[in-house]
Amino acid sequence: MKSRKFRVGIIGGGGIAQAVHIPGWRNLPEVEIVGVADVAEATARKAAEAAGGARVFTDYRELLKLGLDAVDICTPNKVHTPAALAALTAGCHVLCEKPLAVSTAEVRAMGRLADQKKRKLMTAQHQRFTQGGLAARAWVDGGNLGEAYHARVRAVRRAWLPPSPGFIDAKLAGGGPCMDIGVHALDLCLWLMDFPQPVRVSGTSKTVFAKGHTMPNLWGEWDRARYSVEDFAAGFVHFDNGATLVLEAAWMCHQVENEDLVAQIFGKKGGLKWPSAEFATVVNGVHAQGSLTHPLHVPHPHWNEIAAFVDCVVNGKPSPVPWTETIKVIGILEAVYASSASGREIKLKL
Repeated sequence: MKSRKFRVGIIGGGGIAQAVHIPGWRNLPEVEIVGVADVAEATARKAAEAAGGARVFTDYRELLKLGLDAVDICTPNKVHTPAALAALTAGCHVLCEKPLAVSTAEVRAMGRLADQKKRKLMTAQHQRFTQGGLAARAWVDGGNLGEAYHARVRAVRRAWLPPSPGFIDAKLAGGGPCMDIGVHALDLCLWLMDFPQPVRVSGTSKTVFAKGHTMPNLWGEWDRARYSVEDFAAGFVHFDNGATLVLEAAWMCHQVENEDLVAQIFGKKGGLKWPSAEFATVVNGVHAQGSLTHPLHVPHPHWNEIAAFVDCVVNGKPSPVPWTETIKVIGILEAVYASSASGREIKLKL
């Protein structure tokens, strides 16, 4: 593979692909973007131009016939699973935007096929590659957190509801802010907790503002008739090691901050906040606190995520975001919805 270009195809040529994924791939001299597939031909053409003149497809199955090394899936959530399964079957390694899937059954199907085919499967959780994420991870790896016993995860916006149908139509998105932004903060938090096994979840999800309320949206109007996901969700998680976690996710609420995307972890040796990378601990019997700075400059975390994916494929390293971790994230979010629908606590067996 090192003697030729690393051949990649983009499935889904919309905003996230054009804004960060395609520039990230083009930043790697060893990579060639061979083609772009999107059901909207105009979108595919625009993305293909941004990719340096890649071939254009309206059916990703045709793209997969080109003998690719890997695909990057940037479609609406519900297309992730069929596209990933088709790509893995075709022998491609797969990088897929979050959420990898909207159910644990789909994540498991992808993961088992990737293992069977000996292909790499990675969820694009770019927050792990931010300055704050890397600094926090290094601090935890240094033994400063100790055993984590509780965490708070908050992914809450004042009025940033994405108006695209790919986010607000349950048939395309599979979920609202839980799946859109909750997945970021939850993944980061569980990563810093070394992914304990979730065993019980209780939760609620509801639509408070998005259907009929007059709250203005900072991203403009949306189709209220088509809106079929939650705009607020919350959950309480128990892990097999006795730790607990509180989760909140919302696109609209009355708060001062435009966005509050944070995770706070309480450990027996210290406490940690992300993304600020603030810490609190005790040194020689004295309370101490501060903020962490990772020495690596991280101007483009999406680009670093893509580079890490290529590195794991080319050099035979483990996936930087393995599906066995992602299934725990999706399992919790899936259980929040199930608990809300049933009115009872959900027991997890992942």
